Amino acid sequence: MFDDLQSDGLNDGRKRERPVNSERPLADREVPLGPPTTAIADAVHAWLDGEVPESSVRRAEWSRDVDFWKRMNEDLERRRRMRTPAHVQGRIMEAIPQHAPQMITPWWRREFTVTPTSMLVAAATLLAVGVAATAAILRFAR
Repeated sequence: MFDDLQSDGLNDGRKRERPVNSERPLADREVPLGPPTTAIADAVHAWLDGEVPESSVRRAEWSRDVDFWKRMNEDLERRRRMRTPAHVQGRIMEAIPQHAPQMITPWWRREFTVTPTSMLVAAATLLAVGVAATAAILRFAR
């Protein structure tokens, strides 16, 4: 493998040899034992809704979920109490335009640009409509 990532010329494009370790153990694979449970248990939902006390949920195997949601609530409460510094709020308010932006020219007066691709698509569409109209007229004329 040639590494040419150094722009200062330290590597000079030399091939870098990696030591071969034949005694490397095979990596253990993580094999799931059952279907993955990404859903929160009904007991935790009931506790979050305020229907059951925390102690009843902590007794079961969902104490990690309870700890997570308690930490999440504490973090959110701390963030709700945070205030934006005055200089940042001032810069935000200065960046908001004082009047509603207006269009410089209406859409019907703007420049109309036709690219070759759009011209080919328009021509193919007109040809298809013409062929379909002709076929319909000839079919009804019989």
